[in-house]
Amino acid sequence: MRQERLKPFVKWLAERQGSAADIGELHQALCRLLNNLGYGLWKSGLLLETLDPEFSGGRTIWSRDGIEELALTLNPHTLDMSAQYARSPLKIVDETGHTLRARLDGSVLSLPLFEELRAEGGTDYMIVPLAFIDRRRSAGLSFTTDTPGGFTEEDVNELEIIATLISATLEVRLLRHIAINLLETYVGPQAGASILDGSIKRGDGGRMRAVIWYSDLRNFTRLTETMETGELLDLLNEYFDLVGSAATKRGGEVVQHIGDAIMIYFTIPDGSTDGQVTAGVLDAVAETLVGLDAANEGRRARGVAEIKCGVGLDIGQVTHGNVGSLRRLSFNVVGPAVNRAARIETLTKALGTPMLMSADFARTTGRPWLSAGWHALKGVPDPVEIARLP
Repeated sequence: MRQERLKPFVKWLAERQGSAADIGELHQALCRLLNNLGYGLWKSGLLLETLDPEFSGGRTIWSRDGIEELALTLNPHTLDMSAQYARSPLKIVDETGHTLRARLDGSVLSLPLFEELRAEGGTDYMIVPLAFIDRRRSAGLSFTTDTPGGFTEEDVNELEIIATLISATLEVRLLRHIAINLLETYVGPQAGASILDGSIKRGDGGRMRAVIWYSDLRNFTRLTETMETGELLDLLNEYFDLVGSAATKRGGEVVQHIGDAIMIYFTIPDGSTDGQVTAGVLDAVAETLVGLDAANEGRRARGVAEIKCGVGLDIGQVTHGNVGSLRRLSFNVVGPAVNRAARIETLTKALGTPMLMSADFARTTGRPWLSAGWHALKGVPDPVEIARLP
């Protein structure tokens, strides 16, 4: 073991404790350092299993030739990805818990990656299982060289030590990545960022001006009584995906899924006009309804229940913050606009239209609208003028 090569690495690693570098940046910097120290790296891959409802894992790739994936490239939960993992060196490392080395200039296991690297001129490959505290998820760091004769035994031993020493630093960054993703998934990007910034006590919150979107499925009680569990969940997820996707791309944040209902808020930032937000909300509603028409065409062809919903919109001051019991908090938005939006949605079925809005909301949009009359809404002290699109 050559101390003169490990010492610069240890110093480099110590200097990066507490740095803001993400996983990809850290991996790229490590590979450049190792080549400066004479390890002859040609390619390297950092392979990590994550915890995400959409993605199974991710990787960052470095190449001496300049082919780099700086960000954590995520792999979706698919049968194709599962098949790739089953034929990968990482699976072998996960099962054995030991470094796997393959001399590419000789006889090797018949794995697609080895054949690919050998065809491109690689001579030696190794992948080291990272020493993470959480052993339930895959984590490996691979090194490939194209140096004639491959890695020396000293290279292999030292690269194993280096991978072990950097494991804790990589795990901290992975856990932060997982925490941010899960917070965004379960409470939304804005609320998630607020929680990470320290707004975690019961009662933390504030006031804001916002648009409230409330939508609800038609005939949901009947659907629950007639549909199989899997079919019902598929319908709900398709509906929530169409609504959430259209809204979030225009700044909306889903507050709650309440049974078959979804509530979304759109913050009106200081310095912005109401119309800059409300016009986008109408575009999101239009996209949702077009998406539902397309989805229902496919559902009719399959002979399954169509997705019908109503949407209610309002605008006003709302209170947002952490509410709940001491050990079970949730981020919520409350206020008169929330109640009005929910009550406006209930009118959509009676008035035979998929979307209604308060006239106060409609006036801000700069779009044509028609009055649907003044209506008494449950829990609202005065009648509210309701608007609809022409």
